[in-house]
Order: sequence, then C-alpha cells, then structure tokens
Amino acid sequence: MLKLKYLTFCLLLLFPVPVNAAQEFKLVNTFGEKGSGEAQFAKTLFMAFGPDGGIYVTDTDNFRVQKFNEMGVFVFDIQMKAESEFRFINPTAIAIGTDSSIYVMDWMFAEISGADLQEAQGPKIFNYGPCIHKFDAHGVFVASYPIQDLSQRIKRLESAAPGLDAEGNYALIIPQGNTKREFLLTTDVHNNLYVCDSDVPNMLIVKLDANGKTVARYSLDQPGAGHIAHPADMAVDKAGNLYVVDEKGHRVLKYDADGKFERAFGRYGDAAGEFIAPFQITALTDGTLLIADTAKYLKDFASTLPKRLDDPTRRYDGDTRLFRYRLRRIQRFTTEGAYTQKLLIPFQREVETDVALQLKGMDGHGNLYYLDPTALRFRKYAPTTSLISSMFQTELKLRYTRDLHDVEIDNQDDLDADLYTKSDFDEQIVQDAAHANLIFSYDLNEAYRLALSNRLTYIRMTDTSYYRARDFEDFRGRFNQDDRATENSWDDRIQLDFTWIRDHSLYNYREARAFAYFTVIRVDFINDALDSFNFRFFDFNANLSDWGAGVHYDLSRTFRLNFEITHFFGENRYTYIDETNVLYATGFQEGDMTRAVLFINGSF
Repeated sequence: MLKLKYLTFCLLLLFPVPVNAAQEFKLVNTFGEKGSGEAQFAKTLFMAFGPDGGIYVTDTDNFRVQKFNEMGVFVFDIQMKAESEFRFINPTAIAIGTDSSIYVMDWMFAEISGADLQEAQGPKIFNYGPCIHKFDAHGVFVASYPIQDLSQRIKRLESAAPGLDAEGNYALIIPQGNTKREFLLTTDVHNNLYVCDSDVPNMLIVKLDANGKTVARYSLDQPGAGHIAHPADMAVDKAGNLYVVDEKGHRVLKYDADGKFERAFGRYGDAAGEFIAPFQITALTDGTLLIADTAKYLKDFASTLPKRLDDPTRRYDGDTRLFRYRLRRIQRFTTEGAYTQKLLIPFQREVETDVALQLKGMDGHGNLYYLDPTALRFRKYAPTTSLISSMFQTELKLRYTRDLHDVEIDNQDDLDADLYTKSDFDEQIVQDAAHANLIFSYDLNEAYRLALSNRLTYIRMTDTSYYRARDFEDFRGRFNQDDRATENSWDDRIQLDFTWIRDHSLYNYREARAFAYFTVIRVDFINDALDSFNFRFFDFNANLSDWGAGVHYDLSRTFRLNFEITHFFGENRYTYIDETNVLYATGFQEGDMTRAVLFINGSF
C-alpha cells in the first residue's frame, strides 16, 4: 500500500520598475477633449507656437482658433460672429509672428473689379482663392491677405460655379485651383510670411511681409533640387534660410534667404541622418533643427513570467511573457544639414492608446505635442536629462516553495497483524526552496540593449526514514537503521547580455547577441543514523563552478550562426563512518572540462 501526501505553497512577486533617459522626453501635461466648447476640438487640427510659449490650435471643423498658455490652460479663441469682418471658410495652417500676431491660412471671395467684366444687370463675379487672415496678439482681426491678385479675372468664365453673394443674390464664383489642396505656412524673425503652394507648377513659395505685401515668389523645383515629391512642412531659421521637408522624397531641402536652392540632406532609411517619410520640422531657438519622421521601433522585454494567452507578441516563440513598448524618433541637425543627435520617445508598454498617437507640433524649445486622435487630447512632452532612462527595465521575481511528502509502505506478504494499520516503512520528506531572479535591462537606443541578470536558488531538504522491520544485524552487531538525510544547496548564476537589433523589420527581423555568464554551486549533504547506538555518518560537500560565453548572429531571416564556449570545474569531498564509529571511507574528486561548439540553425 502506498500513500502520498503533497502540499505546496508558492509566493510570486513581480516588480517592474519603469522610470524616465539622457535626452529623452517626459510627459508634462495634457489638455483638450472632443467637443465644440472651450478647450475642445473636432477632428482636423493644426498647431503653432508663440514667442511667449503660447500654444495655438486651428480647429478646422469648428471654424475657430484657440490659444492656450504653455501649460495647456485656455486663454482665448477666435470665432466668427455676425458682425465679424472676416469669414472662416476652411481655416488650416497657422503661424505666429515674433510680436504674437496670428496668421491663419484660409480661402476668401474677392469680387472682380471692372465694368467690362459683367453686364450691368448680370450677376456679380467672384474669384475664390487662398488667403491669410491676420489677427493681433489678442485675437482681434487685422486684415486678410490673398496670396495672389484676386481683383482681376484669372480664369475663363466657363470655369465659374453658381453661388450667392452676401445679399443672397445669384453670383458666379471662379475657384483658383484645387480648393481641397493643402498649404504650408510659416514665419521668420522679421514676421515675413512664407506660403508653399504645391498645386502650381514647380511648387511655388510666396513670401509676404507682415502687412501682406508680396516680397518674392520662387519655385522649389530649381536646378540641383531634383524631383520634389511632396512638401509636408517647412521652417525658417534665424538667418532667413528656408527648409522644406520632402515627405515622399525622404529628405529636407534648404533654400537661402534669397530663395535659391542651396542643398538637400537625408535619404531613405532608419539609420542616423536618414529618414522614413519625414513630416515635420522646427527651427529651435538654439539654432538647430528638429526633424520628425515616421520611423518606429518595437522593443520587447522578456519576462520570466509565464506567457499569457492573449500575448500580443505572437511573432516570438517560447513560454515567457513579453512586455512591449514603442519608440518614436526625432533627429537633430545643424543648419548645414549635419546630423548631431537622435532623440527617442519611449511610450508606455502595451498601452493601446499610445499606438495611434500623432505628433502635431514641436515648439522652439523642443517640446513635443502628441494628439490622441480618439479622445482628441493633446499630450505635451518636454526634453529631459535623467540618470535613469524610461528604457531601463527591471524585474524581480521571488518564489518560495515548501513540499511535504509522506510515504508509507506496508508489506502485504508478511501476514502480520498490522496489515493496513501500521506500515513497515515510513519516509517523511520536507523540501524548502527559495528562488530569486533579478533582471536589469537598459536600451541604449532603438538598436542596442544591455542586460544583467542574477538567478539565485537555495534548497534545503530533510529526508527521515523509519523501519519497523527487525534491526539490521551483521558480523559487527545489531543496529537500528532509522536515519535522516539533510541537504543544503546554493546555485547562483550571473549573466551579462548584449543585443544588437540589426533590422527592425517584421519581415526581415535580424539580431546579434553576445552573452557571458558565471555560475557557482555549493552542495552540502549529511546522512546520520537516528539511534544513539548507531554511529553511521556520511558527509558530502561539493564546490562547483562554470562559466560560458557565446554569440548568436542572424545570417539572414532564416539562418542563425551560434558559437558557444563553456568551462566547468569543481571538486567534491566525502567522509563515511560506519555503524561502529570506524572511518570506513573518505575521498576527493576534482573535475575540469572545456567545451566549444559552433553550429548553424536554419529553415528551408
């Protein structure tokens, strides 16, 4: 008959400690929400920043402009009223002058002058073209500046569309180009305005002074500039140089203060100084340029926790849980186009709302403004320097286990009267185990990671055996063989890992990894007879160590090169005293082994 009793207690603690990197960004505040009231927004938004730190947002769908202070507190708004001298038709891009004047890109109607253009009884004829509305620092309307002469008929009357004038009378409206096209707008330190109209041949830049007078017109498509695919943003530095982001060309073009093409920098890629669809540029107050592109990186932290059922990181095999966070990047350049620094913005791990965040603006001090497109809430991130990066991951796993085993054996063939009531052999095993696993992981950037881990295990086991059979007897005498074995063992392993992600693409993911570890194992085992007349005693102890190092290198998407070298060494000693207290045996063993292996894993 065999009876087994088992009891396990397990305590598991996990302490992830995300904290905040040298030249990273910290969340300062949030503001805004969905709606049409104060500090509320609709879907289409444009952003600009004033010299006083003010934040200006054009809300196209709500036909208004709102100003917030640097902490996101509402200051005032600009809306149309019945008595307003301006009309918001499709307000989009916005720029702020050094005197805090507000400039908003829009469209306007301009009645065509000249008696010869229409019959006395005929309908009025209007040009419908792009313009800039100017407001003073308090939001009071100043004037509207068309970016081309709308006083004369530019197109043939056959292109006109029917409409109504201000009095509700029938009128003809001649649109000037594609009315759905987008314009870029920016200002310089002298409050000159720059408008990029990509709908005209050669992509025109119109430069106006602060009073709306056209100062210059020049084309982006100049000799040496190459094909310009899609201007996405532009900025002007302190010297008056204009920088235009070519999103689909994956580069930035520079034009001097006279509008002459000077140079282009950048190419496709996610390495330093390269771009993947750049879409925003800002000239900082320190004289450098910040440029944002759409490059994104995924970083996974491999936990020692069991993998959950809904783990989103399906492209990885294994039973451990992975925590994922995302990195966006912004790069700093000199005004000559020389790359100087990469700024990484790590977002919280596995936060669904962070996936869709959209960068809407960068102010002159390098603050970033991300928009949650679902809640229409802005998040302001400020550059920071800290000792501990938000890309510093830690995990501490503690586990304590107690196992209790009670084994009873009754010999059914001895026909004693104690069958099923008293066992012939009784063994009690108690094992206590404590495990601690500490992991430090630090991402130097989107490609390099250092990790240090320490795995410590302590086990204590006692095994007590009782025999009801007749005491053991040999030529030396008669002895009771009840005994207790006690074992204590320590196992401590320290490992250092360095990982280099060579290609972040999900379809061509490749990495290289180097590691080194050192392990120390200590074992003490004692077996001692319980009866006072039995002197049997066995003592065994071992000191073992091993170290190893290796490299894993992805040769391609499907082939990996592995090289590992390990070295094992150690010694053990034992002493055995028999039942009569005589030294029966003693011994010493020593081992030393080195192993090196090179192999390639692959799939066809």
